[in-house]
Amino acid sequence: MADHPIDRTGIAANDMTDLNDTTPAIDPATASESVTAAAKKESKRKEDRHFVTALARGLDVLACFRAFDSELGNAELAQRCGLPKSTISRLTHTLTELGYLQALTDPVRYRLGSSALALAPAAQQGADVLAVARPFMQELADLSQGVASLIVRDRGRMLIYENCQAESYLTLRVPVGSRVSGLNTAAGRAYLLALPASEQRQALTAFRTDDKVSAAMAEGVLSNCRDESRRLGCTTSFGEWLPDINSIALAFRPGPSLPPMTLSCSGPNAVVPPAHLLDKVRPLLQQHIRKIEAAFGVAA
Repeated sequence: MADHPIDRTGIAANDMTDLNDTTPAIDPATASESVTAAAKKESKRKEDRHFVTALARGLDVLACFRAFDSELGNAELAQRCGLPKSTISRLTHTLTELGYLQALTDPVRYRLGSSALALAPAAQQGADVLAVARPFMQELADLSQGVASLIVRDRGRMLIYENCQAESYLTLRVPVGSRVSGLNTAAGRAYLLALPASEQRQALTAFRTDDKVSAAMAEGVLSNCRDESRRLGCTTSFGEWLPDINSIALAFRPGPSLPPMTLSCSGPNAVVPPAHLLDKVRPLLQQHIRKIEAAFGVAA
């Protein structure tokens, strides 16, 4: 990220563009692992007679495109989706015919098409949330001397929707659009606690599947989160997502028509130790969550 308070775009050459969802150069071993993981996922999907596999595959393709990865070829899509290139070719052809992808030439690559972009107005409420939340996020970033992030769920992971950082903060660079763990981050844990029981079970299963942990371990994480939230009024992750990175988070409801979102404050242990987050930042985080919900008419 550049050295300003808010950055939604650039990534320096030495940045870690996505600390939990990187895409290495294609090699046979990696491709084989991706296909194996996809086969296991599809085996579980087949157990659900209401699940439309072809639709899921097409949506998986669309989900590969991000702000910092706006053009992709069939080989890259095949690796990311864990599907044969022939299957990806049929999917990209269909999505192009429907306008959800646009085909580029020399070499053949794809980017999101007009039909996909036409869905954006339906997500306009997310932009409204950002307009309300950003001033509070910046105040939290300045107090913590780290980064404040607005984070939403994206299937089995959490997706960074916006970042605000302190002027002096240069250490942890996780760009907007990155996907991070649902179980090991304070944001993912806060999201789980904000859900009703039935949705919580579904999200927990998705998180543990993506993080490749056992059901018992995931249940243990959830139980610890509940206890922690009762004691502290927030969730934490002190060196559990990345070594030496600390974070606290709370979820909020941005009105009746949107799912929970989370607000997280994070930073390296040398600058943002746990005591600083809990003693100084937590009270302001709790106060700002109440103000954000009040702005959207959500009762405390």
